[in-house]
Amino acid sequence: MSDKNFDIDDILGESKGNVGDTSINAEKPKKSDVDEIDELLASLKNRPRRRISSDDALDNSAEDVSAPASIPEENEAEAVISDDAEAVEEHEEDKETSAIANDDIKKHFGKDADIEDEFDEDEDEDEESEEDDEPVRRSPRKASRSDEERSSGKSRSGKSSGRKKKRGVAFNGSIFGGIILVTIILTVSLLLAVAGLTLGMEYYGIGKDDNEISFNIPEGSTNEQIADLLVENGIIKNKKLFIYTLKIMKPATIYPGDIKLQPSQPYSDIIEELEKQRETYETVTVTFTEGEYLVDIAQKLEDNNVCKAEDFLFEFNRDMGYKFEGYLTENKNVFYSREGYLFPDTYEFYVNDTAYNVCRILRDHYDSKINEAMYKKMNDRGLTLNETITLASIVQLEAANVDEMPRVASVFLNRMRDSDTFPMLQSDTTYNYINKVIKPNTKNDDLVLHYAEYYDTYAIDGLPAGPICNPGMDAINAVLNPEKTDYYYFCNDIETGETFYAETLDEHEKNLVKAGRGDQVVEDTADNGNEDNNE
Repeated sequence: MSDKNFDIDDILGESKGNVGDTSINAEKPKKSDVDEIDELLASLKNRPRRRISSDDALDNSAEDVSAPASIPEENEAEAVISDDAEAVEEHEEDKETSAIANDDIKKHFGKDADIEDEFDEDEDEDEESEEDDEPVRRSPRKASRSDEERSSGKSRSGKSSGRKKKRGVAFNGSIFGGIILVTIILTVSLLLAVAGLTLGMEYYGIGKDDNEISFNIPEGSTNEQIADLLVENGIIKNKKLFIYTLKIMKPATIYPGDIKLQPSQPYSDIIEELEKQRETYETVTVTFTEGEYLVDIAQKLEDNNVCKAEDFLFEFNRDMGYKFEGYLTENKNVFYSREGYLFPDTYEFYVNDTAYNVCRILRDHYDSKINEAMYKKMNDRGLTLNETITLASIVQLEAANVDEMPRVASVFLNRMRDSDTFPMLQSDTTYNYINKVIKPNTKNDDLVLHYAEYYDTYAIDGLPAGPICNPGMDAINAVLNPEKTDYYYFCNDIETGETFYAETLDEHEKNLVKAGRGDQVVEDTADNGNEDNNE
């Protein structure tokens, strides 16, 4: 850029002298003039600005400007106005100054499009320069406001976008609410359909047992009591539905007495059977004692004309879905799967009844005897139901009397706890079960040998595969509440019934002599736990 200082009046001097000459005005500016104007524009861009009024700008355009006075940096700093109104006023004054200078150039050179456009471009660049400097003149209040808007992100477009998002959420919420409503309606409909189907199947006895069940309706029983009897005997499951059916059918009379019904009968057929006058069924009383074998019980039922022994054994060893059966696990090595799970007591049966009905009566009674407190004690002692009843069946047959049961139970439990020293229980009662129950009721010798491997406590470690008789409550409680002893041996005097206990094998052999069983004393120098006789 040239270091010369240009005076607008010098440039315009020739035009003033030739104002009346139209030919000059018509001529296009020379190239040198254009270059000079470029330098002038560049000079104007770099020229320090100062505040002038519009009147002063007009006067100064006619005067010589030989060299613009430089403004010190300190004065320029003082000229910076922080107030918004003064900044706007200065900006307007600068524009007016540039406009006056532009007009003077146009008067001298004419309205040439190229020069005018070039000047306009320079003016735009000047305005952009001013905008770059503008942050210096902005007030702190505006800047902080702008910063807040940036930080919060709340621009106009942002607010508009936020509103759009809210409308979107409301729309999605409506859809979601509709989905929930439809889901609720479908769920309720499905539940109602299932409930209706269940009631229908119950009313018509669909999918229920066909076995006949005999029971007695006492004289003077109300409809409520009859409904309770039907539920207790497994004929119906829905008492309210039965009462409602009775109200609809309105039977003339319901006769008391013995009756046989099937769970698979519809409710209407059951009510029709109740309306019939029936004969009284003959009954028989049968007592089962503690420690009886299941095969002996079956034979006793047949002898009393209750049901056939074979039918009873088949039906009794099936799972009938009672609570206690849920604590048992299937074991293929057990000879009778439900041996030990018949509670010894006195029962009244119908003569010529079905095996199913007999087993149902026996199961009901047993399930009522084994309560939650007993299950808890089993769990506390680390015993399963099968282990408890199996050990109780051994105690039932080994103990001379009820008083000795807790102490006899302690001997076997001590051996089970110290299985490294005493791996085998060595009870004669298990060997007797093989000879009296398994062998007579098994035609195949291979099966006898198979079951013997799981029942002979002289040959196997620990308990046999299952109970060996049906123990009473005293034997069961003895296992759950044993006496605290250090005994590992015992023997009974067969003549007097007295029981002798010992902690060591030497003591036990002396006790055998006392019990009149000296012939059972054996020399044992190897393992104290392998030679023993507990009878």
